[in-house]
Amino acid sequence: MKKEKFLLVMPDYSDFPKLFLENLEKEGFESYLITDKVSKFRYKGLESIKNFFIKNILRNKEYKQGLIKKHFLDELNKSLSAITKDLDYILVIRPDNFPIPFIKNLKNKTLKLIAYQWDGIEKFPEIKNYFSLFDTFFCFEKVESQANIKPITNFYFDHLPPAEKKYNTENPKLYFVGLYWKSREEKIDRFIDEVSGLSIELSIFIQYFKEPEKKNAQIQYIRNRISFQENLERVKDSDILLDFVDPLHNGLSIRFFEGMYYRKKVITDNIMVKNYDFYHPDNIFVVENDNYKNIEQFLKTPYFDLPEEIVKKYGFSNWIKEIIKK
Repeated sequence: MKKEKFLLVMPDYSDFPKLFLENLEKEGFESYLITDKVSKFRYKGLESIKNFFIKNILRNKEYKQGLIKKHFLDELNKSLSAITKDLDYILVIRPDNFPIPFIKNLKNKTLKLIAYQWDGIEKFPEIKNYFSLFDTFFCFEKVESQANIKPITNFYFDHLPPAEKKYNTENPKLYFVGLYWKSREEKIDRFIDEVSGLSIELSIFIQYFKEPEKKNAQIQYIRNRISFQENLERVKDSDILLDFVDPLHNGLSIRFFEGMYYRKKVITDNIMVKNYDFYHPDNIFVVENDNYKNIEQFLKTPYFDLPEEIVKKYGFSNWIKEIIKK
């Protein structure tokens, strides 16, 4: 049977591209990859002299930036040209990381050009300029009045084996990793204060780019990103995943789907989760109306096993079928 050809275009973020390709190949696709990681820019010919003149005499700093942008586009197009076969599908994740002319070139190489925005629209509003370039544009949050835009949830990678760790009702381990934001810091500090007297183990990692002004002794602050594979190992070793919603997101983070697959509970402040078919109060505690006093009972309640058909519904295998058929 002839394999369908699938090109994945996405940021070179952690080990995500590798996991995507592995799961695509498990689903029977012949897969290709282009990321935003290209060769380093170097001046050609007299460009460095010209830049010196324009920058220092004409006080114009845009010339070099134009050269860098052209180099980026040329390198992306070179990678695309190296794929000589016609492609059945091209999926672009975070299209706003790529130049519009490159996206237009992608359209000439495939029967179906698909986008997936795994970050909030308002968090990266430049993405709105890309909506019309795709046959179908998927977002994990709802977007009104755009005919080609369809909602879809996040997912878990189902080519990886599930975990078998039983939920610890006596001393559960609570795990979180995420980027530093001021609003998130305040939420986490409040949460730590509220649960400090309970029988739990906290494992909280915050990645920062600028040193936080104050630090919480219960938080491990890190400069380097934890790889996705390493994160999954920590997920499997935990009992409860913590989820502190991004104020510029209007959907569910990947933590809910990892929690479902690896049979982990979730504590979150995202009330939207109550609208989903996998929500069960024994598994997901929604922080609202200062209901922290109810967390202790939640911690002691065993994990509720969800129906297999609901869990499978949110796996990558089903997710990829959904995006190529719509």
